[in-house]
Amino acid sequence: MVKILHTADMHLDAPFTLEDASLSEVRRGDLRTAFTALTMYVEDNDVDLVLVSGDMFDSEYVTKDTVSLVLKEFGRLSKCRFVIAPGNHDPYTSNGVYKKTQFPNNVYIFTEPTMSLFAFEDIGVDVYGFAFTKPYMERNPFIGKKPMHSDRINILCAHGDTSSPISKYCPITENDIAESGFDYLALGHIHMGKEPTKIGDSVYAYPGCLEGRDYGEPGHKGALCGTLIKDENGFRYDLKPVRFSRRRYAQERINVSGASSNEEICEHISNCIVKKGYGDDTLLRVTLEGNVTPDLKISKKIIEREIRNLYTFDLIDNTLPLYDCERLKYDPTIKGAFFEALLPMLENGTAEEREIASMALRYGLCAIDGTDIVDFE
Repeated sequence: MVKILHTADMHLDAPFTLEDASLSEVRRGDLRTAFTALTMYVEDNDVDLVLVSGDMFDSEYVTKDTVSLVLKEFGRLSKCRFVIAPGNHDPYTSNGVYKKTQFPNNVYIFTEPTMSLFAFEDIGVDVYGFAFTKPYMERNPFIGKKPMHSDRINILCAHGDTSSPISKYCPITENDIAESGFDYLALGHIHMGKEPTKIGDSVYAYPGCLEGRDYGEPGHKGALCGTLIKDENGFRYDLKPVRFSRRRYAQERINVSGASSNEEICEHISNCIVKKGYGDDTLLRVTLEGNVTPDLKISKKIIEREIRNLYTFDLIDNTLPLYDCERLKYDPTIKGAFFEALLPMLENGTAEEREIASMALRYGLCAIDGTDIVDFE
């Protein structure tokens, strides 16, 4: 039995895009904190082998301080082996971080785009893998290759894409996995993660990224941890996700049709926050939907000021005004003429055009009535 931790796509030092630049820097710190939480787990749980399946660094932004942190953490865990397969964001190049850095003796890094092997005979494990040596890899290097020792636990540690057979990031098909002969394929590249899945006699998994970087990577993040066993009864695994992320992104779409005030909209949002258990670890984006009367002037400033106890809160107003169209259609004043000019786009335009026309109608009628359009901000 061997105890492993499978991680990938840390993207250490990757930038975070937030309106508040200081919060962006805090999030970069959160990513380093998640990394140290991972190494503490390795220490506390006597992990034998850590598999890093690419994109540990974001090479374009990596700093000396972060590299020093990684070296310190790996070095102090001398009883654990760390195997790294460089990915498309941290390829092994002549001037890259892996080539220029002296890693501790317990760190094993694949350096070639072709298959190679690290054999750990004392724990009965062979780890195969390869490295991206440029941002793209259009062919799968393990096609047609087989493990050399069937009696050992055979692992592939690699960065690759199972989502598309024509991917530029090492395309891997289910057939490739089924015919590989590996017991466990520790993959990286897909940030949302994928629980261990068996195809043929092989099991593959994506642990997902270590910390979400934007709203497209929602939820808590971490790594896969557990045991691999191979004996006379065959290969077995027990791998579970362990959270290491400090914060999470989340998105909610809330229908506020019928709401008559900003306070009522705040109540809708607050109820959602309580129901979903969002707190000060959450970067939440709420999109408002539905039809509201033109008299309701939704104020992002008021709502964002009232919603508290989150790390960050972002509001998108996609509500549409609910007008008495029949009345406007026959209105003899400038209101009717304005409505008639927008009607073709309102009825037959694309979704984007209808939304633009609806906002134009709301703003235009507001201006005709003498209401300050700034009230909508």
